[in-house]
Amino acid sequence: MARTTRSLETPTAPRSGMALFAIGWSGVLLALVFYQRSAVAGIVLACCGLGLLVARHLRRTCQLDRRNRVLERDIRHLEAVEGLAGVGRWCIEWPDRRHLWSQEMCQIAGLAHDIASTDEVLARLMPDGMMQLEVTLAAHATDREPYAAEFELMQPDGEARILRARALNVFSPDGEIERVLMVVRDATEDYAIVQQVEEEKARALRLAEEARREADTDALTGLASRRAIMAALDRALLDAAGSGKPFSIVMFDIDHFKSVNDRNGHAVGDKVLVRVAQIALRHARDGDLVGRIGGEEFLWLLSDCDEREALDAAERLRWAVEAGTHSEPIPDVTISAGHATHEPGEGALSLFARADAGLYGAKRSGRNQVARAA
Repeated sequence: MARTTRSLETPTAPRSGMALFAIGWSGVLLALVFYQRSAVAGIVLACCGLGLLVARHLRRTCQLDRRNRVLERDIRHLEAVEGLAGVGRWCIEWPDRRHLWSQEMCQIAGLAHDIASTDEVLARLMPDGMMQLEVTLAAHATDREPYAAEFELMQPDGEARILRARALNVFSPDGEIERVLMVVRDATEDYAIVQQVEEEKARALRLAEEARREADTDALTGLASRRAIMAALDRALLDAAGSGKPFSIVMFDIDHFKSVNDRNGHAVGDKVLVRVAQIALRHARDGDLVGRIGGEEFLWLLSDCDEREALDAAERLRWAVEAGTHSEPIPDVTISAGHATHEPGEGALSLFARADAGLYGAKRSGRNQVARAA
């Protein structure tokens, strides 16, 4: 603003104005001196002096008028820029807390441009926000660098807005705060976007968790899927190797299940699978995991379980399936099972193969029995 004003003046304007001033008053003084000797000469000199003073006044008036027009133009430009940027100016005069708003600030507050920011208006618009603002201003009362402030505003239509400001304290020469200048913008949409992003993130995580559960869970029986049970087997072997505790598995399947489907249909076959899965879950211990590895085949992981305990567990399950399906409105079925206990240095595939060999040994021996892996 200062550069614009100086550019409108010529370098000799101040000296010319002082010269006119001096000449004008000199004429008046000379008129007073010579008034007694020559009235006409005095009047002429007085008129010349007054004319020069009037000319100087007109010149100064024109300069001020040009400056005012430039200032008004700059203010209009500033308000236009504020409108484009969506920011408003807010000045708080200290210590009487007099608030001055720009037109854009009025628009942000949902007010007409001619409404002053009085205490009553602020109390109505910011019943809680003024306290938030006052707390922030008090916390930064000695700051000489810009700082941030956020507070709530309730527009006249009842819509709540969140305002975000960059504030700067202006101090007097003796170090007392004189005013706080703030540039304010409506940050409500920013928070809405952040909330939307958080909701989308939560939704994505929820869908991913659901997808993981679906991938890890057999849709029909609710048991662990083949992928999940085999991954759990790998982890269980690592734990057993680290702890030194025994670890066993039991592999079992439903005897003559193809005949069940052929005679009764797949819907009934599915009910049989679900019932066997329920019985297996009921007999699993805390820390065990049962999974469906395909068709009518199942795998049971038994942590901290030696060979004898694995045999007993498999026998209890075999008996429970035979008795449990007999009392249900589904075809009677039995299971065959093979069990294997982890040996030092043995991998998951080897342990799995030994239990599978035990299962098929039980089937070759007549089914509805448990066989130990070779």
